[in-house]
Amino acid sequence: MKILLLHPDDSPEQGPWCQQDWDRVIDLGKGGYDFYKCLACQFSCPVIPLDSLRTGLREFERVREVFESGKNRLLDGEGLDWWELTAVFFHQQIELLGILRRFADKLGDSDQVFVTRPSFYTGTLRFVLGNQLHFFSARPSAIRSALRYLRVATRFPVAQLAEIFWDKYDPCYSLRRRFCAKRKPSRNPVVLLPSAYVNVSRMATAYARTVPEMDFLLVATRRSGWLVEASTNVAVAKLASYAKNDPATAREYHDLSRQWQDLRADLESIPEIAMLGRLEFLDSFPKLLRQGLAIRDAWQYVFETESVKAVLCADDSNPYTRIPVLLARNREIPTIACHHGALDGGHLFKQSHADVILAKGRMEEDYLVRVCGVSGERVEIGAAGRSPWTNGRRNRDQATFITFFSEPYEVASARGDEFYRDLLPRLADLALKTGRKLVVKLHPFESRRERKRLIKKILSREQQRMTTLVSGALSEDLLQKTWAGITVLSTAATECAARGIPCFLCGWLEYSHCGYIDQFEKFRVGQVLRSPEEIAEIPQLIMHYRQPEVPGNLWQPITSARLRELFSGAGKYDHAFAS
Repeated sequence: MKILLLHPDDSPEQGPWCQQDWDRVIDLGKGGYDFYKCLACQFSCPVIPLDSLRTGLREFERVREVFESGKNRLLDGEGLDWWELTAVFFHQQIELLGILRRFADKLGDSDQVFVTRPSFYTGTLRFVLGNQLHFFSARPSAIRSALRYLRVATRFPVAQLAEIFWDKYDPCYSLRRRFCAKRKPSRNPVVLLPSAYVNVSRMATAYARTVPEMDFLLVATRRSGWLVEASTNVAVAKLASYAKNDPATAREYHDLSRQWQDLRADLESIPEIAMLGRLEFLDSFPKLLRQGLAIRDAWQYVFETESVKAVLCADDSNPYTRIPVLLARNREIPTIACHHGALDGGHLFKQSHADVILAKGRMEEDYLVRVCGVSGERVEIGAAGRSPWTNGRRNRDQATFITFFSEPYEVASARGDEFYRDLLPRLADLALKTGRKLVVKLHPFESRRERKRLIKKILSREQQRMTTLVSGALSEDLLQKTWAGITVLSTAATECAARGIPCFLCGWLEYSHCGYIDQFEKFRVGQVLRSPEEIAEIPQLIMHYRQPEVPGNLWQPITSARLRELFSGAGKYDHAFAS
């Protein structure tokens, strides 16, 4: 059997592979329904995404096992476990190793595998398959590499590219700390809100508004976590302004580096770790350790200079915003975790160290406990602010928008252009047929210029006239004008459901495998469409739409009294919490 592995950055229509005969084509990315249908006709053979070889949530059980194997072996002076904090950077590679192993195990001795370009996938298979693996090009040319980086750059907003630049070239704040104004410490105790992204900041600030009499300090690890207009009781600072150069950290780094070499030698008895070592991925560990220690020092200085009475973290999957939770725990300061989105799949393989995890409603609580295996004793329902639930029927006839909530699909190696080809022409036709307008609401990480170019390429002029591109924060005005929402797995589905807006989930395009769509479907947050043809049926589906039980399932606000208890630590063991 002759098998082609098509890299996400390669086109099936351009390259020496497009003129050859194949017995099977496997897409290393994720395309749309029309994409695979056309490829099957073009190559006259089965075409499937590599994703189809996944085993569901069991992938994450193995990731958790690998993470557990190195715990408590790389502790710093504060008791922080740097294997636990750093290993999370490799979780996607560990998942892929299992999938690639299953692919290789199904091959026969005479099967030949061809790959369109070198990558992590092919590096892994090279060690497993040996002479059965063939490359169309051993390494990309300088021009080809430059064009690839240019294409990648156009997918991000300019502000996001600036973030990437600083993350790469100033990870320890060596430069940025020199240009950040030093904040005058507050005289009053503050609740610390660590953040790296604007959506995290918005969620944390929403909780702060629940207790307006208390003071909060939002500290952003990067510019995208900065809020220009925060709540009146929330001060905002940059973590770079707390960064310092401590000679003792250099000595600690060398000690931990030696310990890492011993730990790595022990961990290489685990097949996934051994493979990451052979692929030279683990060679980045010392660099990640160095910048992690620098960020830890900055957070330490926050605790030294500010009167921190509690920590509320809306993203403890991010190692650098998890650090203050760990530092607070060691200082016996109350810690609360929540998530800025509808669900956090990171709990499938991480350990949360917060005293309490706040879930916005029964859907999130059920996901944390039943799906992720978090102890129910540590989870409490308590959303931020008032419920967005609209009591009473909306006049859907006056809602003029079909709103497509877009996402940065390319980050997950998905083919964003093919997702758009599956969806936008059909949605635009539906807008024309129903006399409505198609609104494409962009995620903060999407480039407006790139998506505009894509829309112009895919839609006819008539369809373009019915289409509007919207960026920025999701507004109440946009939601109230939405007749129907459609998305792959955006958190916006819960925002729609909470307001009685029918929302449809594109199940055939699911690119995350954390069980989000299944959970949304279980709690009737959205109706799952199984193919793009079902988009035309949306008007009929809306006629039978039943609003989910919003108050308890999706959004049950926490009281200000309860939040004050959690911040004080006095109520930490109430409501069935145990140490």
